[in-house]
Amino acid sequence: MSTEERRTLILDTTETLLVEIGNGALTMRKIATAAEISLGNLQYHFPTREDVLLGLLVRFLERYEARFQNPPTDIPKDVVEALKQLFLEVLSVPDFDRCATIYKEIWAASSHSPEMRKALNTYYKRLFAFYCEVLALVAGDKTEPMKIKRASAAMMPILEGYCVTKDALDVPVDQIAEDWAKMAASLLQ
Repeated sequence: MSTEERRTLILDTTETLLVEIGNGALTMRKIATAAEISLGNLQYHFPTREDVLLGLLVRFLERYEARFQNPPTDIPKDVVEALKQLFLEVLSVPDFDRCATIYKEIWAASSHSPEMRKALNTYYKRLFAFYCEVLALVAGDKTEPMKIKRASAAMMPILEGYCVTKDALDVPVDQIAEDWAKMAASLLQ
């Protein structure tokens, strides 16, 4: 097995364990056992638990940041409808539930890791810029840049918070997307 394949195995195993047992119960020994490798082999690729989680975070964020490369092109003219479509697209990612669980666990682990916090902050800055770009496309040239920034700043915690609270909510995703779209559109006026 190549080094890259071994690292992928370790990160895949860690991702599965995060979903099954959570960050608090995750240990290097559990990762090694589940990956069917020695603890020494695990530590060769990722010397510490924090290194494994940082590797997982980077991989996780790379998947999502790939979407930032291509803002939507087929945007409805109605701002609320365009925003609803955008929110539905985000909320309807096929593995959203798994990703939300993993994200919560990584986010919790980042509170103890300056490197992970730095990686998340870098991601959030790029996400904010992407939202500003998309909202500028949706809102059109007449909307003031500050309104676009404010709407983007409001969207981020709403989406992030949904990852944490979604299991407790008994509201259909399409209704959530419509409500969020109306809120964001009101900020663009």
